[in-house]
Amino acid sequence: MVRKPVVDMGHCVNCDACMELCPDVFVRNEAGYIEVIDLPVYPEECIEEAVNCCPADCISWEESA
Repeated sequence: MVRKPVVDMGHCVNCDACMELCPDVFVRNEAGYIEVIDLPVYPEECIEEAVNCCPADCISWEESA
């Protein structure tokens, strides 16, 4: 199982906290939305901090095979 962070753009308020905390994981795409970079392994501690600091509570983990 691989855990990947996901951002619910319907609730995102574009505060940029996730990008400040994990710039190697979260980026703003050309359309202006937060995007998760595809990585083989995600830095869990960093992402957990982003999850906990997100004012819109829109970052979560998704598990895939």
